[in-house]
Amino acid sequence: MLFRTITAVLLIVLLVGCVSSKNKQPQAMPHYTLGLSFLQSDNPTLALREFLKAIEDNPKDPQVHAGLARAYQYKKAYVLAEQHYIKALVFSDDDPKYQNNLAALYISMERWDQAIEYFQKASLDLLFMRPELAMMGKGYAYYRKGDYPAALQAYREAETVAPRLASLHFHVGETYAALGRLELATASYEKALLHAPTYSEARYQLAVLLLKGQKIDEAKNLLTIIVEQDPRSDWGMKAKDFLKALK
Repeated sequence: MLFRTITAVLLIVLLVGCVSSKNKQPQAMPHYTLGLSFLQSDNPTLALREFLKAIEDNPKDPQVHAGLARAYQYKKAYVLAEQHYIKALVFSDDDPKYQNNLAALYISMERWDQAIEYFQKASLDLLFMRPELAMMGKGYAYYRKGDYPAALQAYREAETVAPRLASLHFHVGETYAALGRLELATASYEKALLHAPTYSEARYQLAVLLLKGQKIDEAKNLLTIIVEQDPRSDWGMKAKDFLKALK
């Protein structure tokens, strides 16, 4: 299965930042910083090694626990990731960014109700810097649960906060598509592309809808653009295969 745009990875609030002076110990800083660097370079194994060293130096630092949880999540060690996100919440007095990230983990674990619960908590916290991510995450959890009206309602809430968020419009589109409302789905995918012209997945799904409407030439044009813009990605390869099938 192709990597989905709204996987837990994109719902995660970035952990980059300074370790709180209240919690840090100087020797924990290099390991924590290295761990973040390895996460950003998609090397979860080395990140895990550094975060484990950082935890030894400062076992009550919420950011270190969150970083360790993130590394475990990359490695699909979801139970361990959950344990450390919960510790991050305990040691941070329920920081909403860790509520959001725990909810994103529950997306990976397909525990939709718990994801909805924690996304809701994060979205209602006035100190949370990215409430639109939590609202969108809640919508996606409802979508995966099969409650499409609730998903659309959550997406509408997110749109009031971040009307230019391309991934949000994409997921509105896929929800309308699941409901069979193809004109609204098409409009939503087009809106996603308006805000992110190189959004390959949105262009691909729009091409699929055009094919359903027998607009074969328009669909081919969209697939060709994907191949030209993003040839080595999963969506570029899939678009290339689709074009071959159409020929």
